[in-house]
Parts: sequence; C-alpha cells; structure tokens
Amino acid sequence: MVEIDAYDEALQSGQYQKPGGLLGKYDNVRRFWEDEQLGLYLRPYLEQLVARKKVCGERLRILDLGCGSGDGFEFITGITHSKSLISEHNSKVIEPDMLGFYQGIDINDRLLKQAQATYSKNQNMSFIHSDFNDFDMGAEEPFHLYLANYGVLSHNGDEQTVELLGNIAEYSKDGAIIIIDWLGRFSYEWQTLWTRDSENNQWMDYAISYIYPEDETKKEELTYFPLRIMGRSEVEQVYRRARKKSGGAIALHKIADRSSFVGRHIDTRQYNPHCQPLRRLVNSLFEPNVSTNLDELLVNYVPKKGFAEVNDYYQRLTDWWNFLISYTRALLEQNTPSEVPPGTPAAIRRAFSTMKKVARTSAGTRIGNPRASLVEPQLGYCLRELEMELQKGLGCGHGLVAIFEVVKR
Repeated sequence: MVEIDAYDEALQSGQYQKPGGLLGKYDNVRRFWEDEQLGLYLRPYLEQLVARKKVCGERLRILDLGCGSGDGFEFITGITHSKSLISEHNSKVIEPDMLGFYQGIDINDRLLKQAQATYSKNQNMSFIHSDFNDFDMGAEEPFHLYLANYGVLSHNGDEQTVELLGNIAEYSKDGAIIIIDWLGRFSYEWQTLWTRDSENNQWMDYAISYIYPEDETKKEELTYFPLRIMGRSEVEQVYRRARKKSGGAIALHKIADRSSFVGRHIDTRQYNPHCQPLRRLVNSLFEPNVSTNLDELLVNYVPKKGFAEVNDYYQRLTDWWNFLISYTRALLEQNTPSEVPPGTPAAIRRAFSTMKKVARTSAGTRIGNPRASLVEPQLGYCLRELEMELQKGLGCGHGLVAIFEVVKR
C-alpha cells in the first residue's frame, strides 16, 4: 500500500526516532545537560572561529573523529550564540549557509549506516569507514573544526593521541579548533578505580551496561573493553608532547569536567556501590508532566581517603547541590527558604533568584503541571550551571573536556 511505503520512507530517514527522554542513549541528561554543557565550553572559541571565517568568506569544514551515528553534526549545529536576543528565531552560531562540509569517520559499520540513513540527503555531509588514526589529513582540504566527543580518544593510547594532534596541527590552517572529551580519571562513578599511580593504571575495563538498567542477566553477557582514563596532569602531559611534536603549533585553551554526578554509570553502581540513581532523577527533572521526588536528589557523597583535592571538590559540589534543592523545595512548599550564606558562588546566587521567580510564576499557573514543566527543568539547568562553575578540570566527571587551537602565526 502507498501509505505503508510512505511510513517506511519516514522510518528509514531516521527522523521518526523519538528522543529517549527518561531512558536510552538520547535521554534528557544527554540532550539538556551533556550536549549543552559541551556546547557552552566550546561556544566562545566557536564564535571566534565562525567570525574569522565570515571575514574571509569561507565556510566551515568539520571533521568528526569517531562520529558514530553522526551525533556530532547535531551537537555542533545546535550551539547558540552567547548574546542572542530572546526575540530571535535563529540564534545558531553555525548558520546553515556557514557549513561547508561535515566529514564523519568511524570504524563501526552499523553506526555509519545509521548516520547515512539519517543524513543521506545532505549534500555537504559524508561518512567514511576508517580508523581515524589512519585518516590521511594531507589528502584532504584542511578542516577548521575537529570533534572527538564522548570518550572517543579514550580508545587511544597517548602515543596515538600525540600523533593525531601533531597531524592535525601540521595539516590545518591557523585558528583550527579541536575539542576532545576523555573519560575522567576521578569520576565518582568509578571511585573504586581511583589511584595516584596513573602511570601503571591508565585504562579501565568499560561496559555499556547502563543501556540495560533492569536486566541483570543481560549485564552478565556484556563485552568489556579498555578505555583510557585521564586526569588534568595527564592531559597536560599529552599537550606538551603534541606541542613539541608540532613545533609549537598547538595551544591548549581549556580543561573542564562534565557530568560529575549524572554520568552514564552513576545509576548502575557498577564501579562504585555508594552511587545514587542521580541520572534517572535529573532525567525526571527535564521530563514534561513528570514530578520528581526532590528528597531523592539530595546527594550523600562518600569520600575516599588519600584524595583530598578531589574530595574537597565533590564535597563542595554536594553541599551547594543539596542547598539548592532544599531551597527549591521550601519555595514549592511556600515555606521561607534558608538565608543565603556568605561566600555563596555566583551560580548559586543566580539560581536562587531564578528559582524564586519561577516558583512565583508557577504558583499562579493553572495550565498543565507547572511544577513538572516549569520549576523542575529550571532546577536541572541551575544544577548544571553549578557544576560548571565549581568544576576544576581535575578529571572529576564522566568526561574531561579539553579545547585546543592550531596556532601558526
């Protein structure tokens, strides 16, 4: 039947797949916390890059290393300007006419087929099956932006990463940007693996068990594979070696933690029995018409001896996280919230002001579920901003983000 053919075509386009929401790869935390947090870290450098290309009359060429299903395309084209007017309908940093070419590389055939099915009609996009370490940079027109998000380079040893960064610096023009997101060495999710002997403990055995949160039998059948975990000093060491290899043609601009309490393994408790199901709860904060038990969101951080700086960061994040949740709960219950103590971080002061206004607005709203659809999403954003302000780039998160620039002036 014609109708069936029409729906089959829609399904094959990839555009009929729903976001995960509370579960799955594309859950709410991925879309409203992790993707946006990466975008906020990258945004100032991306804005400068795009502005330079506009002056030169060039369009952006993007290379997505380990592109998988092509998620990097949606990520990079979804980043908004830092000073967009609320009335503007199009606030994207990379406008459609600024994208010259997006090249995705991955070694997984099935993921590439997914990407091709989704983006096959885009003439300025291409996907190739290859190990990105073997990609011949010199055979291509130079790229302006390199993406290696969500632990892609944790598949590499340091020698491979240094070689890759050196090749990017050699074959790119001045001003090219590179964003890398390694697994963090001191993630609370795998606290049992924390060690000071990073030289002899560079890898962890990783499993994608979070896809099957309720199926213990399935978890036992999963394949484990090694991934490189990185702390700040290790990223700096890789940078120094890459800079030497490139003759000084690469600069490190930023190191930052992401997903300190909401990473993929926080709910599985696979590597840390003290973890609470915080990702599930934050997913709920962002879900329309679903109210969250805020008491369950209160964190009980359990420190590990011998890691004072790491414990100090997590405890400070815990204290302010819990204070913000208790403050919000008091507003919802129309009680007088606790007074803001001296030395309150700017993100918390902004959060208090925001939550006051939103709670006041929701109290007068009679349409839908204002708590679930107005108050809780704002609480989720405020928690994300809190993490971003307090993080120190130590490797205290599921991901440790580094942003580099090719410098040939």
